[in-house]
Amino acid sequence: MTSGATVTLISSAGMKWQQPLYELIFTFELGRIHMRDLDGTLEILDGKAQVHESISLVRHTSRWDQYRASFGKAVGAYLQSLRDNRPPPVPGIDGLRELQVEASLARSIAQRRPVLVQEEFPLDVT
Repeated sequence: MTSGATVTLISSAGMKWQQPLYELIFTFELGRIHMRDLDGTLEILDGKAQVHESISLVRHTSRWDQYRASFGKAVGAYLQSLRDNRPPPVPGIDGLRELQVEASLARSIAQRRPVLVQEEFPLDVT
């Protein structure tokens, strides 16, 4: 990453749909953030303050309800930016970055090797 941080993305097409669709773990010098899916538990470990927070949604809400609501909010925000003649809340370059990561995952799986995203799928946005 630009700041010098390193990211490892691990993907598997072999998991069943009962499992989380994504899981993210951000590890810092004095803590960690762990997210599982839109309906999963968010854990925040703050080593400096010696605090462990766990945040969960009510259990009668499904992941699909969350994805549907999230998509609706995203589309609504985009349409509102068009009405207000403002730039979209998420710029087009972010969509290209998402495709860049997806292409890297597909290549990594197909070739069974790590992929250097910026070198193998550079984005020329000039």
